[in-house]
Amino acid sequence: MKPTPFLFFAVIILAVSLACNAIAPTEEPPGVGETAERGYALSAPVIAALSQFHADKGFYPDAIAELVPDYIATVPTKNDELDFSYAKTETSYKFSFHYIGPGMNACTYTPEAQWDCSGAH
Repeated sequence: MKPTPFLFFAVIILAVSLACNAIAPTEEPPGVGETAERGYALSAPVIAALSQFHADKGFYPDAIAELVPDYIATVPTKNDELDFSYAKTETSYKFSFHYIGPGMNACTYTPEAQWDCSGAH
């Protein structure tokens, strides 16, 4: 059987596609990319406010809303891309943002470990 021009071009296209993905993967790991960068930017004032609150009072707030208005003007709210959460622990706190793309991703900040991101990529 003689190879057809279609088969030849299909093999070439497949090889180029595989090579491009090997050189520049299209999926970003959790915590990397435009959406993650927006999450970090919106989180930065909250993290600074939590640090100042702790320095002033010796403990972290039970709820993030306690930072308003003395430490920050508003807290970041859920939008189409990002969802934020705060949890006070026994001696510290966790502040997180969650986003989709690709897969479900979560980036969590603690004063002890800084940022830790997990999810699918």
